Amino acid sequence: MLKKGKTVHILIVEDDERIVGFMKRGLEAEDFNIDVASGMSQAIDMVNARFYDLLIIDIFLGADDGLDLCQTLRRRRVGSPILIMTAKGTPETERVSKAAGADAYLAKPFAFEDLVATIAGLRRSYSPSDFLKEVHAK
Repeated sequence: MLKKGKTVHILIVEDDERIVGFMKRGLEAEDFNIDVASGMSQAIDMVNARFYDLLIIDIFLGADDGLDLCQTLRRRRVGSPILIMTAKGTPETERVSKAAGADAYLAKPFAFEDLVATIAGLRRSYSPSDFLKEVHAK
């Protein structure tokens, strides 16, 4: 849970509405503020418009590539932690994701508790923002 008065902004970049619904409902119940983008162009526009404490990006975004988005954001010096999600949970995919600039990796399908635990792990790894200081996994 977050301390009262702290707003945590997370951008989910995912084109599967079922997965978005699952994640959005669960994370909002944990007091996170969630925005959703369905593709690379929309995600870049949203990141340019506001600061996000965490970016959760699916590798496969229809016509777009989540790894390209991750690399683009890192080239633009976006410092927010990036969690990459993929249905192709292989060691090679994990290595490629991290090489693209991802801070964490989560294979689908995943339990909501695994998502929260991954966010908590990012909290331990990053300390610059209020988000990373205030998140507490159940």
